[in-house]
Amino acid sequence: MKKLKIAYYLDNFYPQVNGVVTSSVNTAVEFARRGHEIFGVAPDFTDKSNYPDDYFPFHLLLLSCFNAFFYPDFVFTNPFSKKLLKTINNFKPDIIHFHAPMSLGYQAITNARKLNIPVIGTFHTFFAEPEYLSVINQQDNKFLQNFGWWYSNQFFNRCNAVVSPGKATANFLFQKKLDNKIHIVSNGVNCQKYKNFNFNINKSPVNIDKNEDWILFVGRISKEKCLDVLIKSMNYILKRRKNVKLLIVGDGPYKNDLKKIASVNNIQDKIHFTGSIPNKDLLESGIFKKVKLFATPSTSENQPMTILESIMFGLPIVGANAKGIPELIEGNGFLVPPNDPKSMADSILKILENKNIYNEFSTKSIELSKKYNIRNTTDKMESIYYQVIEEYKNHE
Repeated sequence: MKKLKIAYYLDNFYPQVNGVVTSSVNTAVEFARRGHEIFGVAPDFTDKSNYPDDYFPFHLLLLSCFNAFFYPDFVFTNPFSKKLLKTINNFKPDIIHFHAPMSLGYQAITNARKLNIPVIGTFHTFFAEPEYLSVINQQDNKFLQNFGWWYSNQFFNRCNAVVSPGKATANFLFQKKLDNKIHIVSNGVNCQKYKNFNFNINKSPVNIDKNEDWILFVGRISKEKCLDVLIKSMNYILKRRKNVKLLIVGDGPYKNDLKKIASVNNIQDKIHFTGSIPNKDLLESGIFKKVKLFATPSTSENQPMTILESIMFGLPIVGANAKGIPELIEGNGFLVPPNDPKSMADSILKILENKNIYNEFSTKSIELSKKYNIRNTTDKMESIYYQVIEEYKNHE
């Protein structure tokens, strides 16, 4: 089949560090490896002098932007950019794919209509749910919840196809009255690259003693991640195992609050905050090989890349039984009730104190990593692109 020209509209982009960025860039890189031509459109909130050459080494148009008032890291670009339309028209893509229902997502839809080509949207974030609205203290605002889902549907119902990383999310979208065809394609991780990788100890965010058991969390430090639950679980864990430490990789508006919680509980010396670390540096540091397990109390997840990356490195997983987390725990860890520090602590201790359980979960994670291998997930996405393009031509 002929190689495609694919335009990615990326409202989330460098220097942001989050799963949406990692997932979309991973897929673009894999498509390019197969010989497809890639064009990226993203907000211009980066210092070009620090932009890494290998991050997105394709055609790239950066548009001026400004911060959204309602949520950190959300930005707006000009939704009526003539420059973008002219540039994308010169590129002549076969298909446009957007990854957020923001201003670039809007332009993806309108540009596709003007160019008479199909457009696909991937649903990544439950931004209309109470967990996200809690960031602006509006978690009980039913009007905002309903408006948020109505707003989201205005984007995704105008697509020629919608992609959901998991089944649970697809079902959720149906319940929220999304009236469009949904394809389930998991986010992907580069298993080939890290299988026999020479990890760089100098990139490690922390020195780990062989006698210490470290728990890892990676992600945005915001209220919807429920990290206070994980920190409080350390109180129970440390009563039985004094050698346990918690590594929190990421940054966000809730970090100082979490440090206060750790200090009030007098466990601040057992919790290490690294701040934001570029995904590439974190994966190449070897830290996933040194920690004992990955834990997340978040109740707002779709299909977090941080869990997939942990699975790739064979880590047992402990996660809250909410949204998309249960689909990722299949004999490789424990699900715990949301907002329950004691249950989270009990599950973590079972893994740390029982070598058979640890080995069983670790082996299962390695097996599951094949399912999320970027080559397998891109096979599915590639098939959908060809299918959607063909259907669009036949309905012209």
